[in-house]
Amino acid sequence: MTLADGGRRYFLTWGRVLHASEPAKVEALVLRSAQDIDLGSAPVSARVCPAVRMARDAPFFYEAMFDMARTASPYGKKYGKWRKDKSVLMEQGKEIWYLGDDPTGAAQAD
Repeated sequence: MTLADGGRRYFLTWGRVLHASEPAKVEALVLRSAQDIDLGSAPVSARVCPAVRMARDAPFFYEAMFDMARTASPYGKKYGKWRKDKSVLMEQGKEIWYLGDDPTGAAQAD
């Protein structure tokens, strides 16, 4: 996420739940959710990172990853309901973890 002052922040969520290959929905959802968080400056854009490892140096990365990993996604017939339930929670601003700022300055501008 890029802020109005040029700062960058990371978030973690179930990216492929909303759409398997189109990041725009996830980006819009995280940007909308971030409006309610004091990030030090207004969030202006969001971009899905090509790999989760880009956020590994963010202050709360591992806490969020472990919290997320506690919820295994089911396979087979139960996956559709699980995906729908996660999608509803994400739309409510839940299942989106704030990881903190980009300490490396590696996040690319949108």
